[in-house]
Amino acid sequence: MRVPGIKVGVGMVGLWAAIAGLSAWHNLDMLNDQDRQAALTRARMVVTVIQTTRLWTAKHGGVYVPATEATPPNQWLVDPQRDVEINGRPFTKINPSYMTRQVAEMINAGEQLSLRLTSRRPIRPGNAPDDWEDRALIEFEAGLAEKLELVAGGTGPFYRYISRMLVEEPCLKCHAAQGYQVGDVRGGLSVSIPLAEFTVVSDPIRRQTLLVHGLGFVLLAGASLIFLARLQRSWLRLEAARALQERMVAERTTELSAANDELARSNAELEHFAYIASHDLQEPLRMIGAYAQLVEKRYGPALDQDGREFLGYLSDGAGRMKNLIDDLLAYSRVGRAEAALADVSLEDLLDNALINLDASIAESGATVVRTTPLPQVRGAAPLLVRLLQNLIGNALKYRSPDLPPRVAVTAGRAGPEWVVSVSDNGIGVPADARERIFQIFQRLHTKSAYPGTGIGLAIAKKIVERHGGRIWVEEGPAGGSVFRFTVPAASPDVASTQQGRP
Repeated sequence: MRVPGIKVGVGMVGLWAAIAGLSAWHNLDMLNDQDRQAALTRARMVVTVIQTTRLWTAKHGGVYVPATEATPPNQWLVDPQRDVEINGRPFTKINPSYMTRQVAEMINAGEQLSLRLTSRRPIRPGNAPDDWEDRALIEFEAGLAEKLELVAGGTGPFYRYISRMLVEEPCLKCHAAQGYQVGDVRGGLSVSIPLAEFTVVSDPIRRQTLLVHGLGFVLLAGASLIFLARLQRSWLRLEAARALQERMVAERTTELSAANDELARSNAELEHFAYIASHDLQEPLRMIGAYAQLVEKRYGPALDQDGREFLGYLSDGAGRMKNLIDDLLAYSRVGRAEAALADVSLEDLLDNALINLDASIAESGATVVRTTPLPQVRGAAPLLVRLLQNLIGNALKYRSPDLPPRVAVTAGRAGPEWVVSVSDNGIGVPADARERIFQIFQRLHTKSAYPGTGIGLAIAKKIVERHGGRIWVEEGPAGGSVFRFTVPAASPDVASTQQGRP
């Protein structure tokens, strides 16, 4: 686990800075666009009023006003009726251009905006365009209707707006001589408005926007750094806990491995001891049995009742000891011997087990059936024969006193394994003893009722475990017991060959 460091913190602060910056830029750009739209709206209003007034004046052929120092006769107007006298007072004609110039002078006297009439072919030289207006007039001739730009000025930036003026029928009275036709671009009305006229309203909003975004950035970046610091502490604690857990697991693993090694060594020694002890006990036990038989043969008639009874106890004890030693040897051999696994037929193994049990089957009148064909399995043949022999022999021993024994051997596939079942109609196994009966020397009945050493099922369990399987017992559907164990299936080639048999 990698604990987030300073680079993550710097990255988070940078991310919030980028988000806050982009949001602020977007909002400021919207304010700039609002200023632009406001300037465009005001300029259009001014131009609309001037254009309407000019058209009215042109339709009336001009208007007469008193000639004064502020409004002298228009020297650029060629009209024989330019100057007239009414009631002894001089009047002069005002055409649309002169009227526009008079209105522009009044507007320009203020500081809020300025207005002027311009043309690339002016009659009055003072109406000639400047560079910005000239570029706009050229664009008008190409089809542009209006233009607005924010430009720098001596007293600050200002918006420049110009709208084209097209020649209409009344305009030809003055401009037909210049070769104009209806629809031609005659010139333009130029309006200039200081940017400060609009920023006086939008600047407080700009400051508020910058303040809100700045505070938002500080709060979000601060909260992120606090969260990161807490996350670092949590990760460090988690890392320490994980390291402690790993150390504990390693220690426990080492201890468990040592315990397993010790247990394996102890089990090996125990099995070796059982094998040696059982093997070494065979000779003195044979001697005891042989001399007991010799005493009974030579001196039996001379013994009284108690002596013959004691001699019987001696012979019976020697026999039971021999059976116990034989079972111990068998149990130890299962643990000591290396199981040579091969693909074997469970049918053949069962036949061998029944041959070994032939006397017990005949004595008990038992019936052993196979309700399903038995498969090929992977295992050690001698051990599996002993396993089947122990389970069937167990069924014959613990038979019901009023029923002839009936044993059924079946098998069913369960993935990579076969589940083999040995069921009987005997006395059954109590539910609370179904785990205990597989332990060595565990008996549920007295030796007088059912003889035996209590090792047979322990041997069966050990054989199954040597094959990587498990064994258990259940109650039969109609009474009795069902012993089940798992054993690996044969290799696919062998299994398919078996399935293909007629």
